[in-house]
Order: sequence, then structure tokens, then C-alpha cells
Amino acid sequence: MRRILASAIVTGLLIVGATTALAGSAKHRLDTGLISFTEDAKSGTNGPGGGGISGIACVSSLSGQPSSFAGNALLDCDSVGPHNETTVAVNPTNAANIVVASHTYLYNLDKQSAIALLRIFTEAYVSKDGGQTWTNVHPPHGSYRFLTDPALAFDADGHLYWSNVASHDSVAGAFSDVSVIVERSNDGGITWTDPVTVAKGNGTISNGGSNAQFNDKDWLAVDRGTSRYRGSVYVTWARQQYRKDVQTESPIFFVRSRDGGVTWTVGAEISGASPLCSGQGSTGPRTRCDQNDAGFSSPIVAPDGTIFVAFLNHQAQGTTLRDQVLLVRSTDGGDTWSDPQPIVGLVHDGVGDYPTNWVGDSTLTDCQFRIFAAGNLTMSTATANSGQLYYVYSENLDPGATGRTNVMATTSTDGGLTWSKPALVKSSASDQIFPWAAVGLDGKVRVGYVDRARTAPPGQACVYGYTLATANDLAATSFTTKRLDTGVSVASDARWFRNNAINGTNTRFIGDYTNIAIGPDGSVWASWTDMRDTVTVFGRTGHTEHAVAAKG
Repeated sequence: MRRILASAIVTGLLIVGATTALAGSAKHRLDTGLISFTEDAKSGTNGPGGGGISGIACVSSLSGQPSSFAGNALLDCDSVGPHNETTVAVNPTNAANIVVASHTYLYNLDKQSAIALLRIFTEAYVSKDGGQTWTNVHPPHGSYRFLTDPALAFDADGHLYWSNVASHDSVAGAFSDVSVIVERSNDGGITWTDPVTVAKGNGTISNGGSNAQFNDKDWLAVDRGTSRYRGSVYVTWARQQYRKDVQTESPIFFVRSRDGGVTWTVGAEISGASPLCSGQGSTGPRTRCDQNDAGFSSPIVAPDGTIFVAFLNHQAQGTTLRDQVLLVRSTDGGDTWSDPQPIVGLVHDGVGDYPTNWVGDSTLTDCQFRIFAAGNLTMSTATANSGQLYYVYSENLDPGATGRTNVMATTSTDGGLTWSKPALVKSSASDQIFPWAAVGLDGKVRVGYVDRARTAPPGQACVYGYTLATANDLAATSFTTKRLDTGVSVASDARWFRNNAINGTNTRFIGDYTNIAIGPDGSVWASWTDMRDTVTVFGRTGHTEHAVAAKG
């Protein structure tokens, strides 16, 4: 085992008292640099000023939402701008307490220049009544101006942790000192502590990067088992190094807290080195394993305290630039880590496997939003198959870039040493992307994913919905599917993230993942970016992006 973790700690965490409602009237959010980071507003209301935004913004309810969302929960009510990249968690001590988080795009209107300055935040939608009402909450993100990549996890006692990537600037496309922060809620998501910066970035990222250290793609997990590490909180992320606008390395780093998020260890590199990582796309020292910046690391904790972290890696052998999925583990609470081992040898997500959008990202036929292969790692704690691991991802198994993309599942019964041949979750002629898996009380894995098997309105080609698949057996070799969305999302007629001159009204971004979670009563909750609704903002009309949830 490799000795990894240093003993130094980072301190912080000042508890915030009662929250206050956001002042002012309606807030709007703008496009990101997908069009530009500024937009000539000419009129409108002032958004919040510089520094942190915190408090309760509004409350949405099933009884008050538009009829077009019947059967689903429209979560956001604080802005007409987009909400995307959702994550969800259910309180293990209270099945009625569901929390979703997403991006929210706000602006500050400069009265002298009439320019609306973009601010990208993350916010929470909190239900205490089983999904009937949802309180929109802006946690106190401190001085950070840009927040992204929200991740949520409850501990066994109902304390909720939230990690984000955070930057001090997000105007004109520049991001400085891109860091990872963690906050905690002791009341199910309504009030939050001040953030603790657990990984501090340095330098400014603008138009591809400069000489900077950029922390990205965070995720977190909590030990809810019976080991001596019970209650420990673990965060992983990619520490990307840029030199002269070129990314030179992106290893996975790790921190932990043993006191409820008050203190944290100094970040330690855990992705290791292996001959598996000596091929195409190698960065940094040969055989050093990096995380592909198009995919998240996925940490989970076994009942005995073993930590597993899966990640997408771009350094596999060959010339197709296809990724592989690797796994590292720690049996001593994160002090030492194994060398990387393979989960999936080659994922069909390389050169020629997908069409590309106007900025070169992989996308789908007739669409423009970027897609990634990465899914997540999960584990069963049910008696029938306790400790069994599952990993889900998406890939295009058909030859050519216009083929179909399917969700795949593979499983391990020996602690990740060997893995089954990946199985199709559902064979379909339509694309399936952004999978997320969780294991139910019966030991069977559930997989939620964005599904293009929907009927498009006249004149539209890029549409999608959301599907939940349930394994028919513990080996996850066959699945039964259920449609969760009650309205078709129209991505080819978007209000946000479009460039009329290049890609017309096709959106370029719906987030980088969706999420599902299973409650203590066995209920399955899913969240996704929904585009069934149309808005007109600043004279431009199109389908907006809402945070939506459904009970499976």
C-alpha cells in the first residue's frame, strides 16, 4: 500500500445562525461564455451585490406548479434563468427529507454600464414533507462568486454535507483561485455553516487556462457503516495543472474530516501510477494516472470502512483516445491506497465514436450539448449481496459517430478485483446518457439516465426525458425500465447556452450529470435538468432549464 495522507489539517467552519430571505425582486440569470459572460441587458432589476448570497429565496409546491409539470416536482422558483446539473440526497433518518442541489445563474446589473454580470451559484431545494413542497435555499458560499459541481451526502445521523468547486471571479470568462469547499447543514438543508476551503487553487483560468492550479470535478462520501471510521467525510477531486494554457496533469486528490467538517486533512494524491496509464494522452510523469477532466471521480464507503474511488482515465493504450475506468481503494480510512486496477478496459467514447459540437465537445446526433461517458460507483448493503459493487457508464457501441449511446452496467463480487462483462441496461435505438446508480434495500441496483426515446414536437430533433431502470437480478444482467418524466424536454429550441450564428437554437449545456438516491423506506428519488418549459428573457424566447425531481 502507498502511504498517502499527511497529518496536517485545515481548520474553519463557523456556524451561521438563522438565514434571512433574499432581498429584492425577481432575479435573472444569464448565459455563460457559451455565448458570452456578459449580455447587454439595458433594463431589469438589480440582483444581489458582490460577496456571498445566502438565505431562503422562495418555496415551490406541487399544488402551485404549472399543470405541465403534473407528476413531477418543479423545484426552482427563484429565477427565470437556467437551473442545471442536479444532485439529490435523502436523509437516512427521515425519508420525507429530500434535498436536491443544482447550478443557478444570477446576474448583477451595473446601472452605469447596463451590463448584467454573470454569477453562477449552486442552490438547494429542500423538502421536509416527502416532496410536496420545496424550499429554495442559497447557502452562505462566502466570498466565492462562482460555484459549480454540487455534491450532497448525509451521514448516518442526518447531518448533510455539500461540496462545490468555487472561484472568486466569473466575469468575462476568467476563474481565479479555483478551489473546493464544503458546507454542513444540521437541520436537513435549511441552514448551513460557512464554507471551509478544503483545496485552494491558485492562478487564473481564462480562455483555456494559464499557469494555474485548477481544482475541478469534486464529489464526496460519508462513512455510514459500523467501522471505527464511522462519521468520516471524504472528498475527492481532480487537481488540474495548467502551464502556458496547456493542461499538464490532473491527478485525483483526497481529503477527510473526522469531526463533522470542522477540520480537514491536507489534500493527498490518490490516483497513483500504473503501466495502465502509459499510453495515449499521458500527462505528467509516465505511468502516473490522471483523471479525465470529462469525468468525475466517484467515492463510496463500504460498511467495513473501506473507501473505493472509481475514475475515468484517458491514458489507455491505443490510438483512439478512448477512456478506461480505474479503481483505487483504501482499507485504513484514507491513510494508504492501492495501485489503480481496471473496471472497464476501453470505453467507446474516443475519436470517431461521437459527433462533436461547435467547440469540439462530444455530443449526440442532432444535438449540441456536451456529453461524458462517466457514471458512478455504488455498493449494496443488503443482506443478500452486501459489499457487491456496481459501476455504470455510457458508450456508443455502434460503429461511426452517428450510432446510439447506451448505458452499461458492470459488477464485482470480490471487492473490485474482477468485474463482470458490461451489460446493456436497456437496448434501444435512442441515446441514453448521464447514468447514475444506487442500490435499494432489496439489493437490486437502480439506474437513472437521460433518455432520448421520446416523441419530438414538429420541427425539433434534439429532445429527451428521464428513465429509471431496476435490475431484475442481483447480478444486474437485465433491467425493467420506467419513464419518470411527464413532459418532453426540447434541447433544440433553447433559451440558454446557444449561439445563433453557429448552432442556432440548440443548447450546448444541460449539466454534466443527473442523480438518483434511495431513502430509508426504499423510495427512489431522481433529479435532472428539464427543458419542457418556455420563457422569454431579454427579448429571446426558448425552452429554459429547470431543476426537476420525481419519485420512482
